[in-house]
Amino acid sequence: MAHEPSDVRQWGSYGGRYVSQLMWSALEELARSYDDALADPEFVELYRGWLEFRVGRPTPLSRLGRLSAELGGATLWAKREDLLQGGSFCTSLAVFQALLARRCGAKVLVAETSTGDFGLALASIAAALGLELELFISREDAHHEPARIEAITSLGARVEIVDASTRGRKAARAHAWRRWIEQHPRAFYCTSLLSSPDPFPRMIEHVLAVIGRETAAAMHARRCDVDYMIAPVGSGGFAAGMFSPFLSHEDVQLVGVLAGGEPQAARNSTTLITGSVGVFHGTKTMVLHDADGNITTPYSVASGLAVAAVGPQHAHWARMGEVIYVSINDREARAAARSLAKHEGILVSLEAAHAVSYAMKLLPTLPADANVVVGLTGAGDRDITRYSGVDDE
Repeated sequence: MAHEPSDVRQWGSYGGRYVSQLMWSALEELARSYDDALADPEFVELYRGWLEFRVGRPTPLSRLGRLSAELGGATLWAKREDLLQGGSFCTSLAVFQALLARRCGAKVLVAETSTGDFGLALASIAAALGLELELFISREDAHHEPARIEAITSLGARVEIVDASTRGRKAARAHAWRRWIEQHPRAFYCTSLLSSPDPFPRMIEHVLAVIGRETAAAMHARRCDVDYMIAPVGSGGFAAGMFSPFLSHEDVQLVGVLAGGEPQAARNSTTLITGSVGVFHGTKTMVLHDADGNITTPYSVASGLAVAAVGPQHAHWARMGEVIYVSINDREARAAARSLAKHEGILVSLEAAHAVSYAMKLLPTLPADANVVVGLTGAGDRDITRYSGVDDE
């Protein structure tokens, strides 16, 4: 495949558009459509209406009083994206991209999914808008998410199973891209992966920045200052949305939590800690490589964090020191999920549990008047059977 770097550089040397010429043309058209939509007040108002009346925004900012008291020190708050329709932040992305697809005259949405969260969100919105959905997922991911697959198909989407050597979106995305280009412009490609070619990284950050803005407004209403913002990072879309409104606030420490996986087996997804610069999924960013430069298989008990490349924003923010990145392993994440359920009655996804775990470590080290906000990316219904593992005893 021929590669061409885009002249779009939002984040230092990272980002861009490294794709074939056919795909370049489709992405260039998408970028123009995206910019035009943002400049159209009617489209923006339509989108905001869907967020409020269909998706359920704004989401609450909950004070976790019992868990804070148990840990001592600061106060812990949770941004409750788990309460959105479909139980995930992905629904906000699905609405924007589906509305943009309809504006562009597309009839079919094409996408890939791994945990099923984005697939379920997109299937719901596609049905509401009268659009078709072709969804690709690896055989192994489909095997682990039978309830999600059943829900997606019940909404009228066509699910195509892709044979792949490992779990994750790599093979499924390749099939989705191929289908998009074959059917363009009748088809419209949608994704929740921040590690994507332009314009997707800036589109995803823009759409999900509502998370950070709502957090800032809610804390201001409570007359509280945010000291720490903590979010899980896989490809990093959720964290980018949560962090971007706070990047200019020097008094707020932003913390991205990567999947430390199984340390004893050296299996992880710590792209920003052990990765190096590379081009993957059509963008230049930090990637997990082996000694020969081959992409290594990412791992995490939270399948949404098991990605080989992070969004270009995070690569830039890490280099500039604007965000610090840490890792939490599987055992710590599962323990945090159980603790949150026990003390607060919240069943959370294992992706979000990584961020909760780091917050629980941090809280006792801070003064009593400090405030820590952790982002809950999704509900724990699909992960409840994974809350315990053999290494937890």
